[in-house]
Amino acid sequence: MFKFSPYTRFISAQCLARTIDWVDIIALNWITLQLTGSAIYIAYINFARLIPQLVFAFVIGKMIDRISSTKLMYLIHLANIVLTIGVVGAFWQQWNIYLILVIIMARSFFQAIDTIQRNALIPSFVTEEKLHKAISLNALILNVSRLIGPFIGGILLGAISSYIVLALPIIGSICVILLNRVLPEVHRKKKERHKIGAYLKSQPVIVLLMISSVFAMLFGFSYTIMLPSIVDAQFGRHTMIYSLFTAMIAAGSILILLIFMRSERQGSLRSLRLWSILFIVSIVPLMFIHQAWLYAIVLILMGFASQAFRTTNRILVQKWVEPKYRGSVLSISMMDKGFIPLGGILLSFIFEHLGLHVVYVTMIVGLILTLLCVLLMFTKEHDYGEY
Repeated sequence: MFKFSPYTRFISAQCLARTIDWVDIIALNWITLQLTGSAIYIAYINFARLIPQLVFAFVIGKMIDRISSTKLMYLIHLANIVLTIGVVGAFWQQWNIYLILVIIMARSFFQAIDTIQRNALIPSFVTEEKLHKAISLNALILNVSRLIGPFIGGILLGAISSYIVLALPIIGSICVILLNRVLPEVHRKKKERHKIGAYLKSQPVIVLLMISSVFAMLFGFSYTIMLPSIVDAQFGRHTMIYSLFTAMIAAGSILILLIFMRSERQGSLRSLRLWSILFIVSIVPLMFIHQAWLYAIVLILMGFASQAFRTTNRILVQKWVEPKYRGSVLSISMMDKGFIPLGGILLSFIFEHLGLHVVYVTMIVGLILTLLCVLLMFTKEHDYGEY
């Protein structure tokens, strides 16, 4: 019988589970649109799926610090199995949409714990010299699964019942438990108390970095929540076009990530300004394109620019924050993902009441606010030296 290292099993489980996650996202969005015919409910579903990471970030951090990694893994995935059964049953019986949202939100709480725990465990599997490669591999897995998952989801939705597709996270959780079985423990020293509010008040550039990221999530990254409705409005209800478009955004993200992995430069404010402008530019032609293949090409550019902005923003935060405050600042900074569903709700409301072109205009205006935050950072150049 073949023997694999714990790290190999961990990575294999990660790859499988993340791919199934994206299949599940595709299935959730598509079945919601089919059952309700409303873009706003897709936004509600994604709000329920992402908001726990925003609201419970500090609670989740304490759980990871205090509970055994192995016990927490079993708790997470047993809860995921039970709640996934609840999600499938709720859609099958066509329960009230708000009850479905409650179940999805409860499941997403445990999935958020899983996300943070996976990242916390990476240093336990590798030496310090190989840590950067492990982190890069983790990011690559997330983006490759984002590329493969939608294609698999589109194929499965066209071939079998959508309720069976919704049940796939059950298989993912079982595989994670069987592959990992026992996880290394994470022991952290208690950090000295410090006033994070006072520190951020004295660091306007770091605050502007976080605000710019919030604007990008709110008006740019929330586009993915609107995508099923956009496909329906511009190209008709074709699951493969929806899956193709999602995959093209992921392809652009993977491309820039590979470039970053090979580059010696770690990012600067000038590059952040470039990516902000390119992000805006990638939205403009979408207003006028009606050919699916051309639209897909522009989405590669959007994925490229958006991932470049997000990665550069993260690098700058980590580079400029004092080590004493790094953990606290990153815990706040990484909550920006929770603004994606809020942006989805806003854009969905605009879509249903004002139309698709106003959605695109709103995205452009929001991303211009992102660019303005970046430009304001240049006025603080003397605080950080070379940009």
